[in-house]
Amino acid sequence: MARIISFASTKGGVGKTSLVMALTSELRRREASVLLLDCDPNRHLAEWARRRNDAGVRVLDEITESNVRQTVQENAPSFDYTLIDLAGFGNLTMLYAFSVSDGVLIPTQQSFMDVKETVRTFKVVADSVGVLKHTPASSVVIVRTQAAIESRVDRHARGLLDEHGVPAFRTELIERSLLKEMTYTGHGPGEVNPDSNADLNVRSLTDEFVAFLEASPANPLIPRG
Repeated sequence: MARIISFASTKGGVGKTSLVMALTSELRRREASVLLLDCDPNRHLAEWARRRNDAGVRVLDEITESNVRQTVQENAPSFDYTLIDLAGFGNLTMLYAFSVSDGVLIPTQQSFMDVKETVRTFKVVADSVGVLKHTPASSVVIVRTQAAIESRVDRHARGLLDEHGVPAFRTELIERSLLKEMTYTGHGPGEVNPDSNADLNVRSLTDEFVAFLEASPANPLIPRG
């Protein structure tokens, strides 16, 4: 069944696009088809997808508040996953994307400012229940962490999320050189260096991502096969 998810933050530069790239590369290793919607004016995701040159990945850009709903409704049923990379600021495109999504992932880094903005984004999703026919399930993914045992800053970040009742994935996206290389080559860690630490991390994160979407109620606005 086709599943649709938005990647959102009211703060720019938190790692949304890198997270989308990593998940896309692993989903393709699992032979899933992926539709990418690039709603960011910088178009970094669209450029990456074209560099990847993968017949199983289609990317659409020039996505705005006026066409995001129709674009998802018309195209998402033909793909296993639709990943919507939203701009790093709050706007109507974000709200309209939520209205056609099954779920929302909110990437965050670990600083106090990043986590506070993440809490704000989570509340934007929760508050959408008043204007949307379907409110998507939402969760946080902590990104760009260090490859080490749980640090004090990690405990601070997760403690602040817990304090505000914001759920978060157990798996974090760890900062590794293969993820940076991915932005140049278009290929994820598992495609370049299978069974590397970066590959194992992305695989674990993708497992949790797939489970999250499978547990999320399907949006009734999207036709399913």
